[in-house]
Amino acid sequence: MAARLRQSSQLATRCRMHTSTAVSTPEARYISVDEVEYEPANGFAKTLRKHLLTTDRVQIHQTLIRGRGEAEGYGVSTANRAAYVLAGSAILKHAAPTEPDVQVDKGHLILIPAGADLGAQLSLLSDELVLLEVTRATSAPARDSTAQIRVVDPEAVQPYEPAGHAKTRNRCLFVDEHMEIIEGLIERGGGAERHAHRNNEQLLYVLAGAGVPLLIHYPMGAPHGTGGGVPEPLELLVIYSPPLGESHNALA
Repeated sequence: MAARLRQSSQLATRCRMHTSTAVSTPEARYISVDEVEYEPANGFAKTLRKHLLTTDRVQIHQTLIRGRGEAEGYGVSTANRAAYVLAGSAILKHAAPTEPDVQVDKGHLILIPAGADLGAQLSLLSDELVLLEVTRATSAPARDSTAQIRVVDPEAVQPYEPAGHAKTRNRCLFVDEHMEIIEGLIERGGGAERHAHRNNEQLLYVLAGAGVPLLIHYPMGAPHGTGGGVPEPLELLVIYSPPLGESHNALA
């Protein structure tokens, strides 16, 4: 699957170069997640992190938290970020004692506003919790001490088929003025027509399918697509920045 995505991107790049040699076409970058090593998070005994990518707009890290029970105290978040649960489960204790706690499992998205403290509210149910963290790289809005961490369950989100795609079902888990996060499933033979986003960078984290885990970064203007369709089902986490508003252009 990774080879199919690379071939489609490279073909589109060559075609565009033939039509206009004066303009340099951005190219996709492929990061094999397993080849990036975890490193101890500064000041924490049970938390490891691997830095995957930093662009002008977002930072991507994968975080591994070990040990059941209370998480370590990470302090308040200095920027808006989202954490997609790749593996494990935990309890997110509500900041207000009168409100019920929430269980987070694989596939859930944890939204952490600037000023909130995830570690103070997190208690692991599994031996390990693995998170894909997406953090706003540019200046964040002023911290709001009343902002609450919340959890999005993809099963509670209405699916849609994006325009220009076939056999694809996406769910928009989060969107604000800076980025959009989507969980997608492409069936065998499905995929996207070759295209490019001139004003949006796009990242794909391949959750399931050949060559996983794989992170793909398409800079603004980088052509991409799946050509004749994917040879096997593919599960993806898709990130746009700025947001594309993809769900607003969904096919009925």
